[in-house]
Amino acid sequence: MSIFKKRDLKGIAWLFVLILFAWAILTITTGYYHNSEINLLLTDCYKNGGEVILEIHNNLTGSYSFECKPK
Repeated sequence: MSIFKKRDLKGIAWLFVLILFAWAILTITTGYYHNSEINLLLTDCYKNGGEVILEIHNNLTGSYSFECKPK
């Protein structure tokens, strides 16, 4: 007899799917908010007549460096 019953494997599979779904939702929302934040920073910098220096370090995590230098 096997260690896991089919019922147990089905439950583990559903748990894996739910964790994967939650990870996807968190990744999408984090990307959305980082994009919104970058757009706001760019708009304010250009509005104040500055020069934008933006470096995106990782597209997946959304990490970036931003600097607004006055002209």
